[in-house]
Amino acid sequence: MVPSADHARWLLVAVSAAGLVCGALPLLWVLRRMGRAMFGRPQPAVGGGRYLFALVAGAVFSGLGLFALGLYVALSAYGVVGQKTRIAEVQCIELKPAHLRVYYVPILDDGTRGATETYDVAGDEWTVGGDVLRFRPFLNTLGLKTVFKVSRVEGRWLDAAQANAHKGSAFNREGGTTAGWLQLYRDGARGPLGWLIAGAHGQAVSQLPDRRALYDLYVTPNGFVVDKREL
Repeated sequence: MVPSADHARWLLVAVSAAGLVCGALPLLWVLRRMGRAMFGRPQPAVGGGRYLFALVAGAVFSGLGLFALGLYVALSAYGVVGQKTRIAEVQCIELKPAHLRVYYVPILDDGTRGATETYDVAGDEWTVGGDVLRFRPFLNTLGLKTVFKVSRVEGRWLDAAQANAHKGSAFNREGGTTAGWLQLYRDGARGPLGWLIAGAHGQAVSQLPDRRALYDLYVTPNGFVVDKREL
């Protein structure tokens, strides 16, 4: 059974609360000792190493708690998926050579179809892509699944020379890739965050036009995939 998005969100709340509490305790210990020293109250002597350890532990746990809180906010705004979740239905027809019309229908969280979006793009193939945040496998088993945002629809030329010779045609969805996603691209797997995050990156899938087919867009723990089915 795949854990639900609500399960993932509540797990992040728990991790955030635990991290913030565990981060506050050593920092409060340091502040308490500083306060006692300022007022001349007696207290057992400790070495500088214990202060350094307390400050580092407080910073690490507080950072983990804040990171989990930030992910909770992100999950509230973007999609979160299990092993293979259908997120859109795409149809593409060729109006004339290298001129394509793409119909993109998002699949909502409750499984219903959203409003149809129409895009006219140039190229041999249509491409749908966006942003993907992948967690470490042990977090997947605890309920945290891939976070995604489909942010781009565009045309693609099969030959690089053709791509260089033609003006590109691309459309942003839902505001495109935001500053928050770019920060995850740069620093998402850096330092201690790398213990939790497997990768944060852009990803896209492409296919040829076919008026006799529908394409189901999915998100998996490894990112976007597309399956073709005949009409």
